[in-house]
This record gives sequence, structure tokens and C-alpha cells, in this order.
Amino acid sequence: MIDSSFSNYATCFKALSDKLRLNILFYLYQNEEKCVCSLSEYFATAQSALSYHLKILTDNGLLIKRQEAVWNFYSLNKEHFLFPMLKTIFKNQVKAQINTNGK
Repeated sequence: MIDSSFSNYATCFKALSDKLRLNILFYLYQNEEKCVCSLSEYFATAQSALSYHLKILTDNGLLIKRQEAVWNFYSLNKEHFLFPMLKTIFKNQVKAQINTNGK
């Protein structure tokens, strides 16, 4: 028998299974809140393509979207049940970058 209570986890892990989406989350972890234009510029990605990924992350509760006039700002949802796991992954990524750059 398949336990349907895993469905929320499966959906969130599916959202995390894309390299660009993980990079977006990591960038926001390091830089707090950013507007979609800043994200588009940083990732050298068209806003329409980036918006697709931001929607997936927002729909899964991993990002918080705040609208100010015509601008959309995104930040990590630190209340999400997967945030502690993401925080650990991102801290390890920062350490790995420091070790790579320091050698």
C-alpha cells in the first residue's frame, strides 16, 4: 500500500530536482530578498524562463513572493519544513567553495 502522506514530500523534492532551481534557492540564501529582474540578470536567463522556475518554487512553499508595485521580490521561506535541510546543504556548499578557492 502506498502512503499518500509522502505526496507533499515528493512534490517538494521534485521542485528541488532542477539545478537552476537549487541555484536560485542558494543565491537567495546568500542574498536574502531579490527582485525577479536581479535574478534574471544574475542567472543570465530570460525573465519568462526564470518566472517558470520561481512559480514552481513558490507553489511548493519554498519561496515567498512579495509584490511591490509592478516588481516581484522573492526570498526563502524559512518556515518551510525543508528549510533546515536546505540550510545544511547550503552551509556545506559555502564551505566547499571556500575550500576550493582557498587551495
